[in-house]
Amino acid sequence: MADVGPFGGDDRGVSTALGYVLNVGVAAILVTMLLFSAGSLVETQRDRAVETELRVVGERVAADLAAADRLARASDGGSVRYAVDAPGSVAGFRYDVAINESGSGNVVLDADRSDVTVTVEFRTETPVEGGTVSGGDFVVTYDGGELEVEDA
Repeated sequence: MADVGPFGGDDRGVSTALGYVLNVGVAAILVTMLLFSAGSLVETQRDRAVETELRVVGERVAADLAAADRLARASDGGSVRYAVDAPGSVAGFRYDVAINESGSGNVVLDADRSDVTVTVEFRTETPVEGGTVSGGDFVVTYDGGELEVEDA
């Protein structure tokens, strides 16, 4: 006679328990994969939002530098103080504005806690001294020499 075992040859209980454990395991793996995928998607979308907002701010700063340049040329050697109104953060991140740091005529915006950096070119006839300010309002000044940026 065949060995029947302690359950008398009935293995239906084992099948149900094993099936339940496998189903729970597969469901847990699927939920974990979904959470990781959604997390990376949210991070990608946040980086896109930061980049878009930094590009808009950079274009505004470049336009404000051009406006300060026009005022400086029209002042005939007088002094100019041009206030730049910029947001303090973009998509919840603080950022820095580096203007003409390498002498290349660029505004470089760099967001904190994000790998996003945006570069926007500007053109002025008046020389611009390189400088870095924190995101938010700042001032462009001119005292007969070159345009300078400083925190407001």
